[in-house]
Amino acid sequence: MLTQGDLSRLTDQQRRMLEQAGEGNGRVLQLIQELGDLAALESGDLILAVGVPVFSLCDQALESIADTTRPNPIFTCADADRTALVDGDVESLKRAFGALFAATAREHGTDQLHCYGFVNGDSSGSHAVIAFGPLGLEAKRDEIVTNRTVFDRWRGGTGLSLPIACRIIEAHGGGVWAAGSAGSRATCVSTLPVSARV
Repeated sequence: MLTQGDLSRLTDQQRRMLEQAGEGNGRVLQLIQELGDLAALESGDLILAVGVPVFSLCDQALESIADTTRPNPIFTCADADRTALVDGDVESLKRAFGALFAATAREHGTDQLHCYGFVNGDSSGSHAVIAFGPLGLEAKRDEIVTNRTVFDRWRGGTGLSLPIACRIIEAHGGGVWAAGSAGSRATCVSTLPVSARV
């Protein structure tokens, strides 16, 4: 209400404080929406889209964090035609990937970052694997899949973005972990089961 009034009566500091409060309110509303989506996913009340191109979602998530990372991350997909499909809620998955990527990007500062996707098959079926971290992830494909450490969902404070993102991935039948020997903050890896209904 204050920002919609006569701004000439506000000092620059007051205007900045009101803008920050407005951004905070917007973020709270977004978190409420994400929690509602998560509840619907976990209760089975949300109808999932069949055959969602998961690596395209990664592209969109990277675009959403482009303003916060310098230089912008590079995305490389082992499947050149990017045909990996999953069943899921497009918007909640895109937000989850964005939160995971942004958290990793914040920790690497100005380092060049890389997002790498591939399909991995094992006894439990095929999974789309998305890894985000420093350059050179392609050379560590086996390590990404086998050398798993716990992903710190609370890094950077007590915010809800990362815990919600991890729960959304898990509600889709996937998982989130950190890979490599450099510690749980080095690389963020998420996986989703490849759709069997397409």
